[in-house]
Amino acid sequence: MKDYDIILASGAEHLKESFQEEGFRVFTSGLNYDRKRLFPNADIYAKLEDISELSDRRVVIIQSCTGSGPAENEPYTTSDRVVELLLLLDLLARPVAVREIGHKSYECKPIAPPNIVEVVLTFQPFALQDKAFRTGEAVSCRWAIETIVKACNKVWVVNPHAPDSLEWVQELRSRNLYDTIDVIPDLVKFAATHFDFKDPILVTPDEGARERYKIQGFGKHREDSFKVDLHGNIGVRDREVIIIDDLTKSGSTLLKAADRLRNQGADHVGMAVAHVLPLIERGEELLEELLEKARGMIVTTNTIYTEIFCEQNPQLTYNIVQTLVKHL
Repeated sequence: MKDYDIILASGAEHLKESFQEEGFRVFTSGLNYDRKRLFPNADIYAKLEDISELSDRRVVIIQSCTGSGPAENEPYTTSDRVVELLLLLDLLARPVAVREIGHKSYECKPIAPPNIVEVVLTFQPFALQDKAFRTGEAVSCRWAIETIVKACNKVWVVNPHAPDSLEWVQELRSRNLYDTIDVIPDLVKFAATHFDFKDPILVTPDEGARERYKIQGFGKHREDSFKVDLHGNIGVRDREVIIIDDLTKSGSTLLKAADRLRNQGADHVGMAVAHVLPLIERGEELLEELLEKARGMIVTTNTIYTEIFCEQNPQLTYNIVQTLVKHL
């Protein structure tokens, strides 16, 4: 038996087989009497059937805190994912064994909780609102992380959008309550092998990614969620280039960066993005268009479940479990 157990919340259940292949005991949240986790009024249901097996153990809960895409069975929002995670943390903190002793009468006896409970967020909740951009805005990303931290021993985030330079991130790090897991090095190796690149240059498409990855890149001006303009020049003539980024929704920035690199003389251009985010409307369709426009020269991870990459194109999808087990 491994020295810790895995609990997969709804956003990470697609990782179950991979963790089991690594030899972990894997637990998932149970379903309600409708065989769902959302009640008809949209309340969230959470249950760990075999919770007594987790007593005095180290436990790692994994959740992807973004809304469900078209390929998933139930229409979770980001808020649903956060609440589900908090419910799982609460029931781990004070588990009970329940026995029915009469009509609507129950006996509850405490169960020993796990020794250590940590959380891995394969996708950060409210990722783009990590600071206030205008007067009066809520910093929803900070609120979510700080709320989760209060309910567990530590939070790990896979390639968060929130940079380490933010004051609230630094404060949590200083208390050893927050850390990050960087999948990009493993993803770049995966990309180079898949693209058959021998000595690629790494480039990022915007200033935020340049800060996170400390490599050269373009400047970006965004008109809205789908329209961007890039500026700047990079010495890429006759070289193989991999564009790396933490997040894409439709791929517009990645595709513009690839075109700009080709116009500047790059020999071959591939893309490696940590998270592909399927939008509520046309989510899988947009990712299919991205794959087509990228001419297959794009790889990503399975931090977020998508049909286009996880199911239809597994050869383009790096398994995040391989990185998680090294860090945890």
